[in-house]
Amino acid sequence: MKLLEVRNLKKYFPIKQGFLVERVVGFVKAVDDVSFSVDRGKTIGIVGESGCGKTTIGKSIVRLLEVTDGEMLIDEEDTTFYFMKKRRAKQYLKAKYFDTSRFNNGDNSEFEPYEKKMYDVYNRANRDASKAIDYLFEKADQKKRLLRRKAQIVFQDPMSSLNPRMTVGQMLTEPLLFHELVKNLDEAIEKVKELLVQVGLKPYHVDRYPHQFSGGQRQRIAVARAISVNPDLIVLDEPTSALDVSVQAQIVNLFQKLQEQLNAGYVFISHNLSLVRFISQEVSVMYLGRIVEQGNSESIFKNPLHPYTKALLAAAPIPDPKKKRNRKDLVGGQVPSPINRPTGCFFNPRCKYRMDICTKEYPPMVRVDENHFVACHLYSTSQEQGGESK
Repeated sequence: MKLLEVRNLKKYFPIKQGFLVERVVGFVKAVDDVSFSVDRGKTIGIVGESGCGKTTIGKSIVRLLEVTDGEMLIDEEDTTFYFMKKRRAKQYLKAKYFDTSRFNNGDNSEFEPYEKKMYDVYNRANRDASKAIDYLFEKADQKKRLLRRKAQIVFQDPMSSLNPRMTVGQMLTEPLLFHELVKNLDEAIEKVKELLVQVGLKPYHVDRYPHQFSGGQRQRIAVARAISVNPDLIVLDEPTSALDVSVQAQIVNLFQKLQEQLNAGYVFISHNLSLVRFISQEVSVMYLGRIVEQGNSESIFKNPLHPYTKALLAAAPIPDPKKKRNRKDLVGGQVPSPINRPTGCFFNPRCKYRMDICTKEYPPMVRVDENHFVACHLYSTSQEQGGESK
């Protein structure tokens, strides 16, 4: 059973104009039709240039952003609609579940596990869509609280994600008390001291403020806050980019140690390709809001297929002055605007392998190996007869 399944996720930000009366004149398509999954105890790395939508995915997973479309299943349960505005959530539920012929014909043998749960709710409501929706929303607050426990996030800049007016003890006891993981404040303080030791800090740090710590220590506090509720899934949004190299190694070792203890799944977002290769079992490469290549980490790094993935790896430095990267795969030009993306393949203006079809159609994601997928016409056209699409 997958811990997290993201299916056809879309997040569009409207562009508005007007002073007294605003009107939508376009959209920034930050994330567009992205799918991947995470197993318990495993890590998926998400890489790509700045602005490609990595952080938007992370925030969408923990519901800091309301998604435009798509599904996010945690433990085979669709919780997407619980964080929507009620009117839109009702539209989502009716369109996806309760107004479909599949739910009305009485045959649930081909349903997926999360669909069977909805089917049971539908039957309990005597096949009345409105009653079924009301029944689901009776438990909305409980489901939201449960999801907050299951999915946590560690941000890139710990100073901006920690409250400067609260001590470490106040920040870390708050989730413990809110989720009723402790009986009282005294027990919460003792738990916080244990958490601080667990992430490499001292118990007496409980009374200090964020500005009294170094960058690495502040990130450890952010990690302690994330693991305080024993989450199943943690989104790591470039958690080491603002730290010194020596501190980065300490934080990465801490992540691996905690993953073993919690058996948690990680979504690791980073620009550091060597770090992604070290910590991740699977990798997804993003460009302008879409995944262009994904698969096993070693397969991606040893045998990159998409021209953009090759360019990323060619640009990464090698920590050996006697070795040089093969620079033939480097690309020029600028990343196009997400407001006005190129037609066809988004990478075609910068790709030296561009064909006529690249300017007309976006390539499908095709399987090129047992656990290696790529969205590129170089491979989709060669597999039209016997290839397998994802």
